[in-house]
Amino acid sequence: MKKLLTVTLLTVLSVVSALAQNGAKEQELIRLQQEWRAAIERGDRDALNRFIADDFSNRIGASKAEQIENSLKTKERQADQDIKNLTNTPFDYTVKFKGADVAVMRFKVVDRGQYKGQEFTNYRYRMLVWMKRDGRWQIVEADNSPFTDEQTLRQIERERGAALKSKDKAWFERTYADGYTAINWRGKPLDKTGEIADNLANTDSVTSDELSEIKVHVDGDTAVVTGRLRLAGKDKNGGFDRNFIFADTFVKRDGQWRVISSQSSLAAPAATAKN
Repeated sequence: MKKLLTVTLLTVLSVVSALAQNGAKEQELIRLQQEWRAAIERGDRDALNRFIADDFSNRIGASKAEQIENSLKTKERQADQDIKNLTNTPFDYTVKFKGADVAVMRFKVVDRGQYKGQEFTNYRYRMLVWMKRDGRWQIVEADNSPFTDEQTLRQIERERGAALKSKDKAWFERTYADGYTAINWRGKPLDKTGEIADNLANTDSVTSDELSEIKVHVDGDTAVVTGRLRLAGKDKNGGFDRNFIFADTFVKRDGQWRVISSQSSLAAPAATAKN
């Protein structure tokens, strides 16, 4: 029995050590990805040459030299397309290691800016394959694909909960369409201005938001999203834990999904449901 316990303990310690090492390597690769993006932003050819492997390829078959030239022309293309104030924000990183020297990194990116004076928000998936060559991680493969309409609408709903929590006025202003109307959970009808003011004036402190039972119905340039939103936090009476059911109607204008109407009401807590 003592021998068995010793073997078990050694196995557990080995697993914990491996997880810690992978966690450190994951953070290293995330840092390197961010440094790679910074090199693109400043047009640093030497840095890009170090990051991209000689046998690099992407979905369209670009070579290392073509990828570097494409990266260096990013700002030039943005100016030609009349894109201004562009930001690229990565989130939801996952890194899976294939042995000690190969890793597949996946994450999402939200792009925001102005196109011909109009604000836009786009979402995309990013995949990078890293290989360690001579002790240095390099990118050997890259892929980039946009969200589908359904994925975009789901992402907007996730952002809405965060915007309620942080009282993000700019998010509401760009995401609610002109002509927006709402009936809030208290049964009060509101227009866009009134809804934003109501969200910002709310003194409740939201500490967590959780979506579940999300269903998306897309029909051309119109979509309806239904689901549940659970908000927990504190108000003037103490702690609260509220469950809402909601229906949001979206319209696509100039290629961008905007909320045109919303309705919500209090509901009984849902059974353990997942988004």
